[in-house]
Amino acid sequence: MLLNKFSVVVCLGFFINTSQASTEQSLFEEGSHCVAYKAQRTMFLLSSGEVVGKNCDVSAQVLPELGGLYHIEVNIPIRSFQSGDASRDESVMKTLKADVRPELVFRSKALTSDQWHELFAMTQFPLEGDLMIGDKSYPLKVQSTYKQTTDNVEVDGVATVHFADFAIEPPRVGGGLVAKTKPQFELHFHFLSSRILGADSIRLNSKDQSVTK
Repeated sequence: MLLNKFSVVVCLGFFINTSQASTEQSLFEEGSHCVAYKAQRTMFLLSSGEVVGKNCDVSAQVLPELGGLYHIEVNIPIRSFQSGDASRDESVMKTLKADVRPELVFRSKALTSDQWHELFAMTQFPLEGDLMIGDKSYPLKVQSTYKQTTDNVEVDGVATVHFADFAIEPPRVGGGLVAKTKPQFELHFHFLSSRILGADSIRLNSKDQSVTK
């Protein structure tokens, strides 16, 4: 069965240095605190379909380092990805090596609070860091958007990456003659500052927020 063979790699959205920002809109509504993947598959070299897996069980925090630096750490339980097909979700768990490490862990590049403020004041910026899959880390970069709402801050991101960026071959059925997954796919995230522990240490203050309007 095709869906049993299909699997994709996910991340917090957060994204490979060689990635290009997607022009697609976010997969999430305002108020969401989730990550997701979106991939395209082709069947019998003719028809194509879209597969989306979402995960809203993520946790995030801002952690201090020596020298007045701060980094963002996001934990994503692999078993929480839901695509609407249990067999495919099980395949994704194997692809993401849940048996080695049950969650994906993203750790951003460490910056001072002033550097974070400068980044957020741009409203659109690249977020760089590393994503751990199993026992290996991969450099990631995602084009992100910082938005101040009435009572919260929401950060949204989307990028297009390739399976090769994670040293993984795109899934195929029948040697690619029956079905295959395109070599690139999208990574999405949408986070709320109110659900990021310690976010106040790097978020813009009321004076700086006027710069983003």
